[in-house]
Amino acid sequence: MTKYLNGKELCKALGISTTLLYKFRKAGMPYHQLPGGRPFYLIDQVFVWLRKAGYHQEKVWTK
Repeated sequence: MTKYLNGKELCKALGISTTLLYKFRKAGMPYHQLPGGRPFYLIDQVFVWLRKAGYHQEKVWTK
């Protein structure tokens, strides 16, 4: 089952700050947004993007 997360939930799931979330988005992390709505994220797409972008997680997400 696909899990949809808002920004706060994604930060908690990945253990990242909102600053890093915005950095990832600027770097091309996929997200979806309905007109006039807040962005939401598909956790599976985010994990695939992180791996393809060269990030890995030890304690934090780094390249």
